[in-house]
Amino acid sequence: MTDGRRTTDLNDVAFAVIRARMRLHFLFTPKGDRQAAKYFVIGHPRCGTTSLHKLFEANGLRSYHDSKDWQTGRFDAFSDFGQVRPVAAYDRTYPNARFILNFRPLRPYLVSIAAHHQKVFSVQNFINEAHRRADWFAWVLTHFEGRRDFMAVNIEAEGALPAVADHFGLTRPEPEGGSRHNMGQRPRLAENAANIEAALDALGLADEAAQGVLVSRLHGPRQAALTRARDSVRVVE
Repeated sequence: MTDGRRTTDLNDVAFAVIRARMRLHFLFTPKGDRQAAKYFVIGHPRCGTTSLHKLFEANGLRSYHDSKDWQTGRFDAFSDFGQVRPVAAYDRTYPNARFILNFRPLRPYLVSIAAHHQKVFSVQNFINEAHRRADWFAWVLTHFEGRRDFMAVNIEAEGALPAVADHFGLTRPEPEGGSRHNMGQRPRLAENAANIEAALDALGLADEAAQGVLVSRLHGPRQAALTRARDSVRVVE
């Protein structure tokens, strides 16, 4: 029986390789107009990235929605797999860029990940992913503390897309047809549904996991500092 502690798994290795490759790609890719108002969606996949992509397109932005390397010199807005991108480098390079941390409650996030794959994930896999997610939230909140060019949005919250549009001065509050994110999916495999609940129990997050929270008990002694950082920026939870 797992005790909720994080272990190193193959995803840690894979993400480290991906991050290194994406940093190298950005280092050598054309930057275009460095004063342009770029939009970077820096949260996890399966968290409304398609909706945000459509919102950008509805506002006349050249939006690139893909897990591949982002050609930052060619487009205005970028989304998908934001948690593995060289965000600090984007921030240094484009001083007029805007950053959006998209997220959803932990349980729906894990369910959506499981529904997307035709494989069984162990309880420990889900525990590790919850910790990776919390670590990314901590880094982002610390990096963007007190900044107006950043916001965090629970994509499942009522009025999520209009809030993004309002914060960044976009004239169209929603794409035609509204949001397109994947809500209410169930894991295709019964083992995944059971393992998600076992992981949440081991983490002590069974109740919190249904809520759109950025600062979690997983952050341990960092909770107070991260709460101050969260309260210093625009957040839709």
